[in-house]
Amino acid sequence: MDYPLVKRVSHRLFGEMLRMMLSERVYFDLTLEEGRTLSRNFTAVAFDWRRVDFLYLSPLGGDGEFSAAVRQDGVHVETADGAHHLTWDDVTELAERLAVV
Repeated sequence: MDYPLVKRVSHRLFGEMLRMMLSERVYFDLTLEEGRTLSRNFTAVAFDWRRVDFLYLSPLGGDGEFSAAVRQDGVHVETADGAHHLTWDDVTELAERLAVV
């Protein structure tokens, strides 16, 4: 399976959600609105990465927080399992997949 990816999942309280997977073990469950918000943030930093140093989101549907440093070569996500590098192509692809209607 190629990562990162986004798939739809169901949550017993929040209903339909998006699971943004950075690896088999590292993922973030996002409400649809959180997915759209992160999509807009990813799009903005991919367009002009110099304007933002850091992205942060505390998703409702999961225990982990999304915390990432924005750098010249992409976005570096910090997790309990270590860092995950997202290239600008990864960021753009995630932005498109998280932008649900």
